[in-house]
Amino acid sequence: MEYTGSQYIGEYVDGRMEGKAKYILPTETSYVGEMKDGMFHGEGTLYFPSGSRFDATWDKGLVVKVSLNSPTWTHLEKFPQAVMIAETASTTQT
Repeated sequence: MEYTGSQYIGEYVDGRMEGKAKYILPTETSYVGEMKDGMFHGEGTLYFPSGSRFDATWDKGLVVKVSLNSPTWTHLEKFPQAVMIAETASTTQT
């Protein structure tokens, strides 16, 4: 699954984004981490244009564990917005 206007730098397996990668969204938010079957999967970090970052463990495009030790993301109230951005980025098909 690839978000329209995005850029993927990484490996493909059977035509799908898979392995270690960098995924840049049109909003200039980027994801660096593991991909599987075209989705965020495993350890990965979202980097926002503001300089903030969101470290998490992903399962099929959804956040399953958040790292509260991340230098910027230390308040749970910031979590839902990042998840909405991540879900949109990882589940939109072209």
